[in-house]
Amino acid sequence: MSDAFRNLATRIGAFALLSPLILGVAGPALSDRVFAQDGSEGRRMAGFQAADTNHDGHVSRDEFESFARARMASAGGMRAAMFSRLSPEDQKARLDEKFSQMDEGGKGYLTPDDWHPQS
Repeated sequence: MSDAFRNLATRIGAFALLSPLILGVAGPALSDRVFAQDGSEGRRMAGFQAADTNHDGHVSRDEFESFARARMASAGGMRAAMFSRLSPEDQKARLDEKFSQMDEGGKGYLTPDDWHPQS
C-alpha cells in the first residue's frame, strides 16, 4: 500500500471515527444531538487512543485540544467552516467546555471511561 493511500485511509478513518466529537464542539448552532449514534466500544476506544498521543492512558486538555483542532481542520464541510469562523478565543472556549463536560470528577484529564464524545 502506498504511503499516500495509507495516509488518506488513515485520515478518512480517523475522521469517520472522530467527527462526532469534533462536530459537537463547533458551536452553539450544533447541538450534542449531532453526534453519530454509533457508540460501539471499538470506535470509542479508537478515538481515545488517537487523542492519547503520549500513550499514557489519559487524554490531557492539551492533547484533547490538539486532537479536536486537527480533526476539525481536516474535516471540511459546513460544520468545520462554522468552527473556523469562531475567534480563537471562542474556539478554545468551546473545546474547554466539551473537555470539562467529559472530564468526570474534574481530574484535569480524560480516561477511557470519560471518553463519551456523543454525550
